[in-house]
Amino acid sequence: MVDNFFRPKSVAIIGASANPKKLGNNILVNFKKRFKGKIYPVNLNEDVIEGLKAYKNVTDIKDAVDLAVVVVPANIANRVVEDCSGCGIKSIIIITAGYRESGSEGIILENRLKNIITINNLRVIGPNCIGVLDTYSGVDTIFSPFERMERPKKGKISVISQSGSFGTAFLDWCAQHKMGINKFVSFGNRVDVDECDLVDYFSKDKDTDLVVIYLEGPKNGRELMKNLKKTTKIKPIIVLKAGKSDKGAKAAASHTGTLAGSYKIFSSAMRQVGATEAKTLDELFDFTKVLSKQRAAKGNRVAIITNGGGYGVLSADACFYEGLKLAEFSHSSVETIKKVMPGFAGVHNPLDLIGDATEERFETALATLIKDTNVDIVVVFIWALGTTLDSGVVDVISKIAETSKKPIICGGLGSKYTIDMLLRLENSGIPTFSTPWRAMKAAKVLAEYGKVKKI
Repeated sequence: MVDNFFRPKSVAIIGASANPKKLGNNILVNFKKRFKGKIYPVNLNEDVIEGLKAYKNVTDIKDAVDLAVVVVPANIANRVVEDCSGCGIKSIIIITAGYRESGSEGIILENRLKNIITINNLRVIGPNCIGVLDTYSGVDTIFSPFERMERPKKGKISVISQSGSFGTAFLDWCAQHKMGINKFVSFGNRVDVDECDLVDYFSKDKDTDLVVIYLEGPKNGRELMKNLKKTTKIKPIIVLKAGKSDKGAKAAASHTGTLAGSYKIFSSAMRQVGATEAKTLDELFDFTKVLSKQRAAKGNRVAIITNGGGYGVLSADACFYEGLKLAEFSHSSVETIKKVMPGFAGVHNPLDLIGDATEERFETALATLIKDTNVDIVVVFIWALGTTLDSGVVDVISKIAETSKKPIICGGLGSKYTIDMLLRLENSGIPTFSTPWRAMKAAKVLAEYGKVKKI
């Protein structure tokens, strides 16, 4: 039944509104943009909303409805859920806040809601949530207008977020960086459907290649670990745990009514089940980028290629501190690369192609080292400000990456000219990073996931 939340053929929006300042209007407008199924607005005081016939009550809809979206105040939301059940609607998203997170009265309301769900065998996402986005089916309960939050393109990343605000900001970031999303779920108070259900669902979803999770505290830690362990053998999972500190844990309790639990235990459990833990937002963005664009690595031996000596030194430091190894180039690789290098230049790792490097040097070095059996990952840092190298190096790297069986990561630091080159690399499927440290952290993620998959 979880699939009904993403691929319904019909949806009732209860609390739909003609007022553009109301959440119920934003959600209805968003559905009209992309959803291909039937839409039934429900509002006691309206006959037509956004050009669609409106119904006074969900019970007035004579057709079968697969999904209900509830956007009415908490004091009547439970009754609406009962009405939905009476109409045969078994999948419900409750956007409404004012439940457990709001205090004692909200706790009473939420307990009543749980009873309704159990008695009527319903599946419910929420309450106190943003809900669902499916870029393929057009389901979109996110009440941020399109002009404020760009929707990402279609892709293979699925996102589970306990926080609606974080989740939508992450989606906006994905849209900005041209990263494709498959499905997104904000589950809020998770009165029914929780992270365990969703991890299990995405483990079987052929359109999901990577799962990203924002979590303040697990509802059922043992079941979550079991589902994560099963899924990471098939596809990577990134988890950002919020509420690590005592203050953060208290904030989580007032946000979604969650008890955050021991962070040390949680972090240890992530390692045991093979999930990639992001400790910061920067890491979450970087790890999402690298795991969605590159394959896992067979080992942790890194080749560094650059035309800026300082980048090479900094990358070597970062490689060491992240527990990676500098690869020992094979004799044949050294001899091949020497042919395009100045006589005074040495060929070792990091490989400095010198400030007057040309596209030919980059092409020879990269094409040679991705075939070197001593190399598992190649990190290329471009100094784009010299006079002998132009943007054609992007085409060289992209062409080699198309057939490479080893991951390639790129980086560079600069303003418009450098940024434009990096964006072109990103658009060709190569993750890029602004500092050697971030690049090596990303390389480490690929090496560690390679261990999980035992490639």
